[in-house]
Amino acid sequence: MRKVIRLKVKELMKAQIDNDIPTDAALAKLIGVSPSQVWRAKLPPDDERYNSPGVQFIAGVLGAFNGSFEDFFYVETIQAEKEVSQEHATINR
Repeated sequence: MRKVIRLKVKELMKAQIDNDIPTDAALAKLIGVSPSQVWRAKLPPDDERYNSPGVQFIAGVLGAFNGSFEDFFYVETIQAEKEVSQEHATINR
């Protein structure tokens, strides 16, 4: 198992609205990342185009909105694909 950081998309979108940030491109500029990074972080984690938010993204969001980590992010424990495939192999025997 491993831990990954996930974005609370609704909370980020609420902060965008509350701070009159009209587009993801404007948000990206404000937090110092590319617009595609914002777009990918907002996708559902099961979408193959999804990327977990990185250090620059997290620091940018926290600095821009003066919030705590827990306001915008959470840590999720997931099983590595190798672990999952090994479990399926064991179950299917």
